[in-house]
This record gives sequence, C-alpha cells and structure tokens, in this order.
Amino acid sequence: MQQDMIPPLKHVDATSVDEAVRLLRKHGDDAATIAGNTDEINWMKNRMRMPEVLVDLKPIDELAGIEETSDGGLKIGALTTLSDVESHGAVSGHFSVLADAVGEVATPQIRNQGTIGGNLSQDSRCWYYRSGFDCYRAGGNTCYAITGESRDHAVTDYSRCITAHPSDGAVALMALDAKVVVKGARGERREPLSEFFVGPEENITVMNDLAHDEILTHIEVPSDWRDAKFYFEKVTDRESWDFPIVNIAAAVKTSGGSVSDARLVSNGLAPTPKRLRNAERSITGKPLTEGAADKASDTVLPNAAPQPDNEFKVQLADNLVKRALTGVQ
Repeated sequence: MQQDMIPPLKHVDATSVDEAVRLLRKHGDDAATIAGNTDEINWMKNRMRMPEVLVDLKPIDELAGIEETSDGGLKIGALTTLSDVESHGAVSGHFSVLADAVGEVATPQIRNQGTIGGNLSQDSRCWYYRSGFDCYRAGGNTCYAITGESRDHAVTDYSRCITAHPSDGAVALMALDAKVVVKGARGERREPLSEFFVGPEENITVMNDLAHDEILTHIEVPSDWRDAKFYFEKVTDRESWDFPIVNIAAAVKTSGGSVSDARLVSNGLAPTPKRLRNAERSITGKPLTEGAADKASDTVLPNAAPQPDNEFKVQLADNLVKRALTGVQ
C-alpha cells in the first residue's frame, strides 16, 4: 500500500560517474541511485525499497545531452530527459522513430523529468510484483499472474515469470541497432542494447544486466539507419499516462523498390523487447505493398503461449506489423 513518506535516508549528490560508482561500492546493497525520480521514489514510498544512502546522479553533467557524431550517428547521455530527446533536431530530423516513441511516454510532466536511461532500465510493471507479492521476481516461488490477472503480461519467450517489458524508448533504439555504454568499478563496457536486457531464463530478479555498482552512461545510435523509413505505434487502454499493451517500432531500408533491410521491434509481448524476426525475414526483398505486408504479418509470434485473458495480443501483434509496414515513411 502506498505510504505518505519515504523512510529516513542519506542523500548524496554525485559529481562524477567515478564518485557514483565509488559510493555504490562503498555502501553496497544499502545504496540506490536516483536520476529522473519518476520510479524509484514510488518504490521507496511503498516501503518496497528502503536504501540508507541515495546516490543522486543528476549533478553529473557528462551524463546529459545529445551529440551528433562525425559519421552522422548520435551519442545520447543517459540523463537526457525524454522531452529533450523528442525535441532534438537530429533525433526528430533523422531518427524520427525515437522522437515518436519517447513522445508517447507517460505525460509531458513526466517526460520533462524522466530520462532516457531510466526509460530503458525501468523495472517490471507487474502489479503482483509491485504490490509486494512473494513472486519469482521478488525471490519467491510462484508467478501469481499465471493463475491470476495476466492481461498485460507476456505471451511469448517467458520462463516462470510472465512480466512484459514496458519501455517505449527501448523498441525504437533497438530498431536503430543502438548500443549502451556502462561504467563501473571494473571499467567501461559497451554492448548492443538487445544484450542489455535480461530475460527470466537468465536472471528472474532483474530486467537488465547492470551490476549494482555500474552506471549506464550513454546510448550510441549508429548512422546506419539515419533517414530510413520509420514507424512507431503504441496501443494503450487510455490516451495518456499509460504503458503499452503492445507497441511497435519499425525501421526499413529500401533499394530498387524493394526492402533491403528491416527492423521490427515490439514490447508488451515478452519479458524483453522482442525482435519480430519472422516478419523481418518475410518482408526483406519484397516491395512495400499491402500484399507483402499481409504475408509478413502472418504468424508474427510462432511460439506464442498466451494466457486466456491476453490471447488478443497475438492477433494484435500481427495487425501492428501490417500497419507498420504499410505506414513507414
């Protein structure tokens, strides 16, 4: 149950990534980080997480801002607000799928505060997990959604826990073949965004591979998909302040009237952002016609295993693929 006040803690402003990493190592599990404040505060109000030390990343200037790289790509600081990502000329002008996706997150107030790094690294939205049930993700031995309410949960690629990944920014950045850069006590590492996310078969208690003493510093968007054809759509229960039932991001390249390469990525279907590879393979080499889109949208999720109350997501995924392939611009 939501409480009114956060338990007492020590708030520390980190002035550099190195200082933040040092503080996290020093205090271990008694420390947590905060940046845009749009989710961690709720956990603490609910008494679900009660760190003794809160390391604030907002003062670290190097973590915010967007730069165009010499080859036409982007370097996006993890603390860049969603509003700043959406309004940046290079994003909206050349990688519009990302601007469209982050522009659909929550409300203007939250986009002004929330960060792109936070959107990628947010935790599960499963109501059982967030309400304090002792489910698998919380260290227990059951998934209450499988026998309870699972309408918003995964229909494919799950293992015991059927949470569905909630991020809108993730699908757009995966469609752009983005990478993330992470810094910790063991140095800096760079990995494709698709490898950043962790499914329950790998570690059922987390959604990404950030270690406790690591900081997501920035996202790299290569120039490969600059000025490609893009599409983003988010299906929700209401028009504002809602997480996706299912969303889709598409990036398509054409040559000689046919598709030479395509990325179709969706959330709301699996515990991690889902590449719709069947549809990608089907449309590659074909013209962007309604008939080709129809064929590509057949059996988008061949291994789907939905629950009785979310079977509709399988057909919804098919329909979204067709709309994406006929709507890319």
